Amino acid sequence: MSRRPGIAHGGQRKISVGREHVCGRVIAAALMGLFLTVVAVRLMDVRVQNIEHVDRGLFAVITDHGCINVAPEDIMRIERTYTKTAIAGTLVELDKIYTGKGFIYLSSLDKFADVGRQMINAVDYTGLPVWTLPGIDNGVSLTEVRRYNYAIGTPESLIPVLFFVLSLQYICLSVGALALVILIFPFRIDHRLRRAGIRSAELEYRGNEDSPLGSVAK
Repeated sequence: MSRRPGIAHGGQRKISVGREHVCGRVIAAALMGLFLTVVAVRLMDVRVQNIEHVDRGLFAVITDHGCINVAPEDIMRIERTYTKTAIAGTLVELDKIYTGKGFIYLSSLDKFADVGRQMINAVDYTGLPVWTLPGIDNGVSLTEVRRYNYAIGTPESLIPVLFFVLSLQYICLSVGALALVILIFPFRIDHRLRRAGIRSAELEYRGNEDSPLGSVAK
């Protein structure tokens, strides 16, 4: 006696539901971890309050945790970006200055933007989009400045914690994205295979009904 099509796919449906449940839990945990790491980074963030030109090439960067002196020999890399603000539509220059004491975000809207440009011009006279320390190629320079990829003025005790939190943030992004891919694409493939299996079972069932042998068997 033949069975109705679709009953044999109960095991596949349970596997699909189990996979969706696990992937959903993983994505939720990744989002929660990402939220917590973002909050932690924001709490450990150190902002630049002002930049003062002290003497010749010496600049004083005033942060939430005190004053740090920056000389031209401390600057390792400069990155310039040009973008438009969403509201006013005016061009805003965003610069990132890597130093041996941390990096400095500089916007043309900051009150100390002019002094920040003087700091940049102290080493980069041509206005390159990316300036690196002379005598070091870009690859080695990126490797060197990666150790100082934290806001200038960050206490030394918080630097390892900050890098650890950033690593957790990247892990949460990677795991969440992988779980999302596993959740979406195999589901479509299983759905198509299930529909093809049901259709073939229906054709086989109808063929059994139409044939004399099938009628006798029933």
